Amino acid sequence: MTIEMSKSQLLASIDSKRKEMIDTARAGGYTCDGAVQCSQELDMLLNKYQQILFEEENKTNPPFLQFIESMKKWTARDGLTI
Repeated sequence: MTIEMSKSQLLASIDSKRKEMIDTARAGGYTCDGAVQCSQELDMLLNKYQQILFEEENKTNPPFLQFIESMKKWTARDGLTI
C-alpha cells in the first residue's frame, strides 16, 4: 500500500468517524459515552494522519538539509560559496 493510498483511506476514515460522532452526539448528547468514544477514536485517526504528514515532511526536508540550505543562503549573502 502506498503512502498516498494510506492517506486517502485515512482521510475517508476520518470523515466517516466525524460524521458518526456528530450523529451520535445529536442522538445522545455531546457528553454521552458513544460521542466521547467516537471523539477519542477520531483523535487517534487525526494523530495518525498528522504523523504521516510529519514523516513525509522530514523525509523530504530533514533538519540537516534545512541547516545546509540556510548555510548556503548565509554564505551567498556574504559573497562566499560552498
